[in-house]
Amino acid sequence: MNHSRTFYGWYLVAVLWLVYFITVGFIFYGANVINTAMVRDLGMDRKTLGAGFAFFHLIQSGLSAPLAAMLINRKGIRFTLALGCILATAGSLLMATVVASSTLFLAVFGILIGLGIGLGGVLSVQTGITLWFVKKRALAMSAALTASGIGGFVAAPALNALITAGPHEWKTAWIFVGGLCTVAFLITVTFVKNKPSDLGQVPDGGEEAPKVHEDAAKPHLAVYRTSRHWTPKEALRTRNLWLIFIGIVGFLVPYLFCIAHGVIHLLDRGYAPAAAAMSLGLITLFTFIGKLIGGVLGDRIEPRYVWGASLALMGAGVLIGMNAAGAVSLYLYTILVGTGFGCAFVLMPTVIGNFFGPYAFASIVGIISPLFTLFSSASPFIAGLIYDKIGSYDAAFIGAGLFCLAGMAAILAVKPTEECADGGHKSDQ
Repeated sequence: MNHSRTFYGWYLVAVLWLVYFITVGFIFYGANVINTAMVRDLGMDRKTLGAGFAFFHLIQSGLSAPLAAMLINRKGIRFTLALGCILATAGSLLMATVVASSTLFLAVFGILIGLGIGLGGVLSVQTGITLWFVKKRALAMSAALTASGIGGFVAAPALNALITAGPHEWKTAWIFVGGLCTVAFLITVTFVKNKPSDLGQVPDGGEEAPKVHEDAAKPHLAVYRTSRHWTPKEALRTRNLWLIFIGIVGFLVPYLFCIAHGVIHLLDRGYAPAAAAMSLGLITLFTFIGKLIGGVLGDRIEPRYVWGASLALMGAGVLIGMNAAGAVSLYLYTILVGTGFGCAFVLMPTVIGNFFGPYAFASIVGIISPLFTLFSSASPFIAGLIYDKIGSYDAAFIGAGLFCLAGMAAILAVKPTEECADGGHKSDQ
């Protein structure tokens, strides 16, 4: 191995940050600004707008994951990111020039762009960080994943400024997004490197990761990192992976419920429209802060414990939100939910990488992503059914809090053991 060069991993973090800033920040968060103007201008109904985002979310967050994992394993993260950027560029240009019906809207935005962001988004970024970092995995992960929140913060006003410049300017906005995705493609093919060995380097720019038995001799809160080369099939047979899965559902379900129904719930509680709308911005802001906290703590303290604490924060925030009244309740609700989610979101890939290693990471996430996406996608719908049935969100809030509690219990029950393929356990030592 050539250790004389400057370690490329931190440059890669910056590159992945830029790509993620564009693909997820401007499309996942910014597209709804464009689509709102587009749907109104073309005379489409609200059902089309909602269905388009539902298709997009389902494909981007879940159904594209197995394909993304396969491409990452066979072709590498550079190829997968580049292909995602090409699809997102093509979809954006089609939205500006061809789409004029509900059917095309669902096909292009929901499926084509959804697939593009699925390939050019979170799984590729998380896999890249997992391959390039071990000791500083949580810090690098948090640094890269902050791009989406910042991108969303920038995208909404920037795209709105384009749209309000004149009639039909939503077309210009989609062309602008297509241009940004082209830039992301060029950045990817020029600067993304698949793994450290491609440059004669090793993770973290130093020695190979310490063996697990060395970690076991450290204090109780030391970070566990497996020394075993896991296969996805072996990981799927372990109790640990499915406890981690419950931990993931434990923060996704409450978060999407709060995002989908939080504003209207606060209006029901008597808050002014401006204050209720502000709650979404505050949740996003504190999601960013939570990611930073997770990154700083996750390499120093066993990240399972930090993840468990973040779910406790979310649970407290959800219950405060249920009975919110006044400014203090509003701020506590948004701070706790946003911080808890951001922290857990960063630590989820960190824990999977720590327990099952970098080379099985993409396949594992690709397999379980459709499953936890089904849970999270159903959350807003079921909460709406509950409200329509009983005229209150109280039961939905209590259910969301129970998901936080179950997730916390599950993630704290994960044990740092090397697990045998038959589901048995053996000591790392």
